[in-house]
Amino acid sequence: MKNDNQANRWFLNGMALAILLPLLLIPLQLTLPYQQIGGGLLFNFGNWLGLLGIVFAIVLYLTSFILVLWKGRLLLAGIAVVLTLITLGIYVPIVQDSGESGPRQLGIRLAPGVKVYCNDVYLGQTLLEVSETEFHRKVKPWNTPPRQKMVIGERFLQDIKKHGYETARSELRWFYTPYRYFGQPGFSNYDDAVTSGYWWRFERNGCTGFASIQNMDSHSYSDERPLKIWARPLLRYPSVQPHLRHLLHDLKHSNYRPSLEWRTHVGRFSGMLFEHLYKIGRRDSRVMRALEMAVMTEFGIREEMHAENWDMVLDNVMSRVRNDAAFNTLSPETMVMDLMRPHNMELIETSFLNRLPQILNAQSILGLGNTWAELMYDGGVTHREPLEFRLLEYAVLKSIPPPLFKRLVFESRRGERFLNMVGSYSHPEALQLVRQYLNNFAHANPVVNFISPSMKSVNRWGAVNLVTELRNSTLEPELRRFVLKQARDDPETSEHHLRRFINARLERPLTEAEADSLAEWIAETVPLPEFDKFQLLTRINSERAYRYVRDIALRHPSYLHNLAYTFITYPNPSLDLFLIEAYQAESANVKFGGFVPITPPRKYLGNPRKLNPLIRAMLLCDTPRTHAFLERLWNSGDSNKITLLEGIKQEASKHYPHMYRWTARISQIEDAGTRLAAIPVLDQIDTPESSEILEDWALSSDASVKSEAERALENYRERSRLARALLAGNVKPDDLLLGQTAYVWNGKNYVPEVAASGNR
Repeated sequence: MKNDNQANRWFLNGMALAILLPLLLIPLQLTLPYQQIGGGLLFNFGNWLGLLGIVFAIVLYLTSFILVLWKGRLLLAGIAVVLTLITLGIYVPIVQDSGESGPRQLGIRLAPGVKVYCNDVYLGQTLLEVSETEFHRKVKPWNTPPRQKMVIGERFLQDIKKHGYETARSELRWFYTPYRYFGQPGFSNYDDAVTSGYWWRFERNGCTGFASIQNMDSHSYSDERPLKIWARPLLRYPSVQPHLRHLLHDLKHSNYRPSLEWRTHVGRFSGMLFEHLYKIGRRDSRVMRALEMAVMTEFGIREEMHAENWDMVLDNVMSRVRNDAAFNTLSPETMVMDLMRPHNMELIETSFLNRLPQILNAQSILGLGNTWAELMYDGGVTHREPLEFRLLEYAVLKSIPPPLFKRLVFESRRGERFLNMVGSYSHPEALQLVRQYLNNFAHANPVVNFISPSMKSVNRWGAVNLVTELRNSTLEPELRRFVLKQARDDPETSEHHLRRFINARLERPLTEAEADSLAEWIAETVPLPEFDKFQLLTRINSERAYRYVRDIALRHPSYLHNLAYTFITYPNPSLDLFLIEAYQAESANVKFGGFVPITPPRKYLGNPRKLNPLIRAMLLCDTPRTHAFLERLWNSGDSNKITLLEGIKQEASKHYPHMYRWTARISQIEDAGTRLAAIPVLDQIDTPESSEILEDWALSSDASVKSEAERALENYRERSRLARALLAGNVKPDDLLLGQTAYVWNGKNYVPEVAASGNR
C-alpha cells in the first residue's frame, strides 16, 4: 500500500497491544500466585513436568507479544493466548494428580535422636520417615488403650491438690492421637469419631518425652513425591528440671570446678540440657565457664591448640550439623564456633569462601530447588542449602571479618542473599548497598506487583526480615522509617512487624545512647497500643525509658498489675526506683504516684500476694537502691521477713548469684516461725553455706524447726547421693521424677487407677 506508514503501524500495533494486555497477562497471573497446598507452591522446579509446562507457556506467551507488536497479528496472538491457557489447564490437574500419586510417607519432625514408638512398636529414630505400607505392616491398631504409668511432676501434684484429678493437666508417657494418617492431602487429619488406633511415645537419651493429646496434628504436602505427611508433636521432658538441679548441686559443691564426669555427662545430654544451662550461664558466669569446659571436652578442644587441631574440630562440628539435619543458634556447635573465633578466625573465613560457590550454584536457575516466587525474589534463600554453611554464617555475622567484605559486597550486588551480612559493616559502600535496596523496594515496579499481587507480600516479608536482623547503628534511623512505612502500607500485619523489629533490638546489648533513642522512638512514634508500649519500654535499661514507664503508669495504674510479671521476666536496673515507688503505693493502698517513697517499709495489712511480684522484681533487679530498700524491709519486722522469704524462695531456682547473699541474713533469724518459713528457702538455694545453716538449726530446741531442718538436710544429702549416682551412670534422669502412678483409661481420658476403682 502506498499510504502505509511504518510509524502509524507501530502506533496502531502499540494501541492493540495495550487493549490486549489484560488478556495477555492472564497466563502469567495464573503462574505466579501461591497455590497453597500444605505450604508449598504449585510449580516446583524439582518436577521436570512442571519445568516443561512453564517453559512452553512462557514461549507461547512471548510469541503473542511478538505477533502483536511486530506484525500486528491480533488473531494469531489470540490463538497463542488460548493455547497458553489450555496448556496451563491441562498442566494443573497433572501436577495435582502426580503430587498425590505414589507411596505415601509419614514423617516425624523432631530433634535428632528421638526414639519413636507407636503401639509399643519401635519405628526408629528421628529424623524419621516411614511409608504407609511399612507403617501398617508393623503397627496394628489398638482397641483398648494401654495401662500405663504416668510420671508426675511438681506442677501436676499442685494442680491435683487445688482442682482434683478431673481438671488437673495430665502428662503421659503414651498419648493418643485421634488422627487418620495417610488421609487427604492439605488437611488436618483430626477426627473426633476415632476412638481407637495409635498410641505414641517418645524417648531421647533414655528420657521420656511428654505431649498432650492435641500435639500430634499432621499436615500433608502434595508438592512432594511421594506424598509426605508430617507430624510435629510438641514434646517436653519433665526430667530436665530435676536433672539440671542435681547437676547444679554437684557444680556448686565442687566450687564451680566441673569434674571430668560432670563435663562428659553434660556432653552426652547436651541436646536436652544445653539451652537451659546456657540461659543460667548468662546470669552466672561460673556456670557459663563450666558449660564451655563441657563443650571443649565433648569436641576435644584444649586451651592451646595448633591450627591443624582446629581443622579437626571444625570438621567434627560440621559433620554433626550435617548428620543431624538441624541448626540452632543456641547449641554446642555454635559455642564451638564462639570458642574458635578468637583463635582461628582465618579457618572460618577460608571454609566460608570454599563453600560459597556451592551455595551460589544451588541458586542458579538449573540447580534451583526453589519455587518460581523465589526466582522473582532475586536471591531468595533456599531451605535446601547445607546447614553447615549457616553455621559458618553465624560465625561470620558475629565477627564481621574485614577480609570477607569485598567478596560479600560483590555477591550482594547480584542479589540480597548476603545483604544482611554486608549491612553489618560500617563501610560507606555497605551503607550504600542497603540504602539502594530499601529505595528499590520503596519504588518497586508497579507492573510486577500487578502481574502477581502475592509477590508484593513475599517481598515485603523478605524486606522486613532483612531490616529486622540488620545490626548497624548508622542505618538505624533509616531502618526505623522503613519499617514504619511498611506498617502503614500493610495494616493487617503492622503490629507483628513492629514487635519483631523492636524485640530484635531488645535482645541485643545497647549503649546508653542507643537505649535512650529506642525508648523515645517507641514512646513517641511507634503506632502501637499504649499497653504494648509500656510492656516494651519496661525492658529498656535507660533513664529515659524509666520516665516514659512512670508517665504511662500514672495514666494507667492498672497496667502495673497486668504487667507485674514482665518486671520479673526482664529484670531492669533502670526501673529500681519505679519498683520501690510501686511497692510503697501498693502497701499504703494508694494510687500509684500519690505516695512518695521516703518512709520506711511498713507491715502490709492487705493481701501479700499483690506485693509478691514487686518484691521478686526488686530481688532480681539487684541495684544498691533496691538492695538497701529490701534490707530495710527485712529489718522492719518478722511478717515482712516472711513476705521477703517467699519471694527469695521463688527466684532462687533461677540461679542468680546475688540471691545466695541472703543466706548470711537468714542465718541470723531467731524467731521459730520465721525459721520455718526460711527452711524451704535454704533448701532451694542449695549451697554449702545453706546446708551449714540447716545443720545448725537441726539442733534447735524448737521441735518444729528441728524436724523441718532435719527433713531439709536429708533432702540435701539425698541430692548429693543422687548427683553422684547420676554422674556415675547408676541413675537415669527419669528416675529423679517425683512419682510414678498407675493410670487407666476411663473412656474419655486417663485417670489414676485408685480413683477409677473407687468410682466403680
